[in-house]
Amino acid sequence: MAALDMRMVGDMRFPGRPDIMSDVRIYATRWLVVERPETAEDEDLLDNLRLLATELSANAIKHTISGRWRRGSFRVRMRLDPRRVRVEVMDQGWWSRPRLRNDLSETSGRGLHIVEALAATWGVRRRWFGRAVWFELPIPSQAPSPPRERNDVCRTSIRLPCLPQGFWAWDDAGRDPVPE
Repeated sequence: MAALDMRMVGDMRFPGRPDIMSDVRIYATRWLVVERPETAEDEDLLDNLRLLATELSANAIKHTISGRWRRGSFRVRMRLDPRRVRVEVMDQGWWSRPRLRNDLSETSGRGLHIVEALAATWGVRRRWFGRAVWFELPIPSQAPSPPRERNDVCRTSIRLPCLPQGFWAWDDAGRDPVPE
């Protein structure tokens, strides 16, 4: 199995409720950026990761007892190696396999088509109680970015714009910064 040679970097159980989707996106992105900080600037990778993790989580909630049972839940695991990231969504459904729908007149049911289009590879495996639907995305190798200037106030992890040098000045008493 290909996932065995990958290092697990994230594992979290979520309640099977639709309002949890933002948490799934935040945690998946955080796990990747903490482990590989250079990916924080790769918007395409982060967008695809968020979209596909959300899609598989939504499927777990909608199509299995993970979302129908009062105490239902699903688990998101993330594995990493130098070239790829793998996300597994383990739900409480086991009686059927997820399938691609081919009816273009349907107004829903295109989520796995999105997964197939964006992921390098994806699949399903049975578990003792449930199944795991997974996908892998390649991590582009990049040359290290040049070091930032010391006076540059920039926080890329929360997407604040870079502020020009000297934008904030502290008063002489050491109180809170005030704009110049």
